[in-house]
Amino acid sequence: MSEDERLVVVARELLGPPDTWRPMPPGYPDSLALCVLDAVWSIGVRYEAVENVVSRYRECRRAEGGDADHDGVSDLLRHIRLNDGPDRFADRLANQQRVSTRPGAPRKAEAVHRAAEALSEAVIETVEDLRAAATGPHEGRVKGAWLSVPGQRSGISWRYLLMLARLPGVKPDRMICRFVARALGRDRVAPAEAVTLVVRAAERLDVSPTALDHEIWRYERKSRRRVATTSMPAERRGMRC
Repeated sequence: MSEDERLVVVARELLGPPDTWRPMPPGYPDSLALCVLDAVWSIGVRYEAVENVVSRYRECRRAEGGDADHDGVSDLLRHIRLNDGPDRFADRLANQQRVSTRPGAPRKAEAVHRAAEALSEAVIETVEDLRAAATGPHEGRVKGAWLSVPGQRSGISWRYLLMLARLPGVKPDRMICRFVARALGRDRVAPAEAVTLVVRAAERLDVSPTALDHEIWRYERKSRRRVATTSMPAERRGMRC
C-alpha cells in the first residue's frame, strides 16, 4: 500500500465519509485585508487568537464607518496609518504577538503592515487581484514579496492566504503535519511532503484539497482540546470531585 493510499484509509477511518464533513468556513471572499490579517496571525498560535484579532478589526472599522468584510489592501494600510502605525495598530487589536520567539522579532502587526505594503507595491488590491496574480505568470514575484516579510519565509502563510482567497490548497501547519505523520507511522513529515500527500489523498477521496485540509485541522483541533481537558484537574474542568 502506498503512503497516499494509507493516508486515505486513515482519513476515512478517523474523519468519516466526506458527505458527513462540516461545511468549510467561507473565508473572506470580498476582503483581502481580512485574508492578510488571518494568514499572518494564524502562524504558531491557537486559532481563537486569530478570531479575536479579526473581530476587533471589524469593530474598529465599523467605528470608522467602514466595512472590514469589503476592505482591500489600501483600506488596511489606511487604517494602520490612521492608528499611528503598526505598534498602535497592535494596541487597538489587543494583541502583541510576535512572528517568532526569537528575541527582538517583529510584532505580527508589523508583519501585516509589511505584507500589505508588498501586495500594494505589486498592484494587488482585492481578493480577485490576488487570485489572478497567484494563477498567472507573475505568481513567483508576488510570492517572493510575501516570503520576504518577517516570519513568512516558510511559505505556510502564503499557502493559507490563497486558501482564504478561495484558491484550493493545503496549509501544512503543525496539525496537518502531525496527522499525516501519525497516519504513516512516522515521527514527523516535512510540510512540503504533507502538502503532496494530502493533495493526492484528496484526489482519491474526490474532494478538494482545501476540504480535506480543513477536516484534518478540525479533527486535530478537537483531539487536542479533548487531551487538554482530560489532563486538567477536575475543578478546572468544572466537574464535581
